[in-house]
This record gives sequence, C-alpha cells and structure tokens, in this order.
Amino acid sequence: MLDASQRQAFHRDGFLNLGPIFAPDELKRIGEEYDRLVTLEAQVLGNEEEGVFPYRAMLNFRSPDLKRMITHPRLLAVASELLGPDVRFWWDQGINKSPGAGSYIAWHQDNGYTKGRIPEYLTCWLALDSSDLENGGLQVIPGSHREGQREHEMQGAHAVISSGTIDVDSAVALGADAGDLLIFSSLLVHQTVGNRTRDRQRRAWVVQYCAGDQRNQVTGEVYDNRPWVVRNGVALEAPVVERRFEMGRDRA
Repeated sequence: MLDASQRQAFHRDGFLNLGPIFAPDELKRIGEEYDRLVTLEAQVLGNEEEGVFPYRAMLNFRSPDLKRMITHPRLLAVASELLGPDVRFWWDQGINKSPGAGSYIAWHQDNGYTKGRIPEYLTCWLALDSSDLENGGLQVIPGSHREGQREHEMQGAHAVISSGTIDVDSAVALGADAGDLLIFSSLLVHQTVGNRTRDRQRRAWVVQYCAGDQRNQVTGEVYDNRPWVVRNGVALEAPVVERRFEMGRDRA
C-alpha cells in the first residue's frame, strides 16, 4: 500500500496524505451515515462564544455500515504495514467544524487523551469535505512525533499540551481534498483551527488503530477491550472482540 518514499516521509514527518482510498459509492455511504449521526442535537464541542460544532464518538457502534468500514482492506493494509502483523481498532469519532464554528482544538497529541502513557498508534483522518485553514483544517508540526509523548492537561473536553515549547514557526497546514485520507502518528503535535467560512463544512471521520500488544506503560493495562482487526498478518472481515468496550469507562 505504501511505497518506500511514502514510508520514509511518514517516519520522518509523522504524517502523509494518501489521497482517496475509498470508492465513490463507499464515500457516499460513509457521508450519509456520518450526517445521520454527527449532529448538533447529539453532541457538540467548542464554546458558545466562538461557536460550537457537532461531534460524536464511536460511530462504528451506531452504524453497521461504518463498522464494516473500519475493517476496509485498504485501511487495514496501511495499519498493518505501519503497526505490524497484529492490529487492534482503537477509537473512531466524527468531527464537523461547521461554518462559523470558530473554536480551536489547540495544540495536542492524540496520546494526550490517554491516562498514563501508551505507545505510538495510528490516526486515519478521512476528509469528507475539502479541508484548509479557512474552514477549520489541520496544522501540524513536522517531525514532532519523534520527541515522544508530552505532558498534557485537560481544558474542558480537550487535552492540551501543558509544558515544553511548541515550534509554531515550523507549523504547516495539512490540507486535504474531499475523499482524501490523511494518516499521522498519535504523537504528532497538531491542532485544528476555527471555521471562518459561512458556507463550507469541514467534516472528518477519524479512525485509529494500535499494535496488537498495546499496553499502558504506567499501569501495565493490556487493551484487550479493543477488538482485533488484523491477526498474524491476516486482515479480519469483522472486528473480533475479547472484552467489551464500555463507552463511559474505557475511553482512556
């Protein structure tokens, strides 16, 4: 799935735009289920002053079609190439930086949302709309994943880097066309800016995978509540559950 230059770029920079990997009919179905589930009535992030935006966690729990997509052969090919022959599904979420939602999700690493410390995992960020810095797109610090996990603190619902310096002068926009799949390290320092437009949504479906032997480096917890999606190098047609994931208890 990845050629040598792509693997080199990912390990050097911590991110990569793979372009479109889903067929048009698959993207259409993902978008339909996303729009059904990710609504202002269901859940929001941000603040009233700057503008809230729709958010929903674990869409695969709520949609059989999206559950099938997390074991899509192309997604699992990328995950197993970067994580090894045994891969678990970690988390998924829908975030829609809707028009006028000016709230930032400030500089952080995805690892910052986990209690204790866990090894690097893989974030797959599917752009359902074109994304740039005008409509709430991503900014990243290239190579920042190589510095390991930083200290975070919770500010409301968001984990934010709390100590150390962030080289904002080296930040770059990680834009995407509708249908593109961005992949990045869970240790990559990134933020998403506010949507300053009046008519452009910025819908993203985020799907994450971890190595099969993932465990918390502080508590020793083995994440056997995350289902298998690749075993011994073989992609599974459906997730295989060892221990049920409890939404209210097992986020981190």
